[in-house]
Amino acid sequence: MKIALAPLDERPVNTRYPSQIAAIVGAEISLPPVEIRGSGRNPADTLAVAAWLTEQAGTCDGIVASVEYLAWGNLINSRISNETVAQGLARLAPLVQARESGALVYAFVLITRVANANDCVEEPLWWKTFGTRCYALSQLLHKQTVGALEPGETDKIAAIRADVPAEHIREFLTRRERNHALNLSVLNLLASEKLSFLLITSDDTSAWGLPSREKAWLESWADLLDVRDRMMIHPGADEVGSALTARLLCDKLGRQPRIFPLYAIPGDEAIVAPYEDRAVRLTVEGQIGACGGILASSAEDADLILGVLTPSPRRTEWRADFADAERTARQPAYEAFFTELGTFQNSGKLVALGDVAYPNGADPLAIALLFAENSPCAPGKLASFGAWNTAGNTLGTTVAQAVALWLADGHADAHAQNIALTHHFLEGWGYQTEVRREARTKNIERFGHHDPNPTSTEQITFTCESIEVGLQTRLVQLQKRGVGIGLALVPGSVTLPWSRTFECDFELT
Repeated sequence: MKIALAPLDERPVNTRYPSQIAAIVGAEISLPPVEIRGSGRNPADTLAVAAWLTEQAGTCDGIVASVEYLAWGNLINSRISNETVAQGLARLAPLVQARESGALVYAFVLITRVANANDCVEEPLWWKTFGTRCYALSQLLHKQTVGALEPGETDKIAAIRADVPAEHIREFLTRRERNHALNLSVLNLLASEKLSFLLITSDDTSAWGLPSREKAWLESWADLLDVRDRMMIHPGADEVGSALTARLLCDKLGRQPRIFPLYAIPGDEAIVAPYEDRAVRLTVEGQIGACGGILASSAEDADLILGVLTPSPRRTEWRADFADAERTARQPAYEAFFTELGTFQNSGKLVALGDVAYPNGADPLAIALLFAENSPCAPGKLASFGAWNTAGNTLGTTVAQAVALWLADGHADAHAQNIALTHHFLEGWGYQTEVRREARTKNIERFGHHDPNPTSTEQITFTCESIEVGLQTRLVQLQKRGVGIGLALVPGSVTLPWSRTFECDFELT
């Protein structure tokens, strides 16, 4: 089976992860050639990508396609480009043509985020100065439209508008209007039977803000158009290629897994994870559905058990200064949780583990308990593991890999499963929790800043080499606990997508 994937962008989370998932069941992911794929702020060659997708449509078993990629060239360019909605919509023609010829076409589109940071790596260059003020304005404008402004907030709007150059605010709002118009047009394509399925995700969202307002509008139109049975809408972004790969595999094979979520701390499934706008229970249910599964009524009736390390009430990234307090508060529940997961493993159930206790890395306490010699839950026997970035990102890839393993029905490619599981442990725990911090410390000591200068080969090489040493050490630790047996980290394979330490890529063999 072959699936053509037009990814959100070129980063490994959007290309490598779906490929790993497909490989577990012996399927193949076809990606646009590297020379037309784009990179960072440099968009993909949309004309060449359209030609590639048209060619693929005649030979593949289904298409998973990012609207941002086809319309604007990638995720970043959906936030910085000045092309018109008419130009973007015209570039979706290959999807319509593929569907009209009978192909399965699963599209996904983002509600554009408003980043709460003075950082321009993924935003217009002026965001480095005015980003947090635009974020505040976004929240205030949303509140203003629904009559929810508090005393003094009208003055705050005026102050921000006076402080941020008018041309920047105009660019910010007109680009949002353009992207929202495209999203409405994609919804129209779905209603017109020109797409098989549509997943709308909100990237780095919150209860207040223009993205949440736009989401409500899209949900209203979805109800009016009566297309809810062929679409979903929930927080997420970088996991969607993996989730829809799993969903397409389910549809092609005619199977739908029943998945039972088990929460580490009962009651904490009501907590809203950072960068999201709903209880993590709803995120779990959304990702199960996106991956082609359904909720099981009980653990006994389930094909898969999804263990979820629930969000910390602190709703922030892990910090060493509250480690002792977190251990006191969470360890008894974690110990009972891992005992229960181990019991399910011993009974023959497939068990996956999604760690969303903190964003951007695994919970050190949970890892310590899972890797302990006497741990009742065997990490090497997990169907999947995830602990990277947001709750939606983590849960989407975790469920997708577990679904692929279940679909293989005892005939999985064992090497592909080993690589996928090990890669996620090395990424979510090894890198994001431990090695990234070490590499940044070394960079600060040597260069005075934690990210390498993107124009300095010396700094990038030094950073990648220090990361490789750290990952190699963690791989040895994983292998002692039954994860990654027989695998090796390919020397010199560590790279930095977008030349920053937020994430890394590497090869296992």
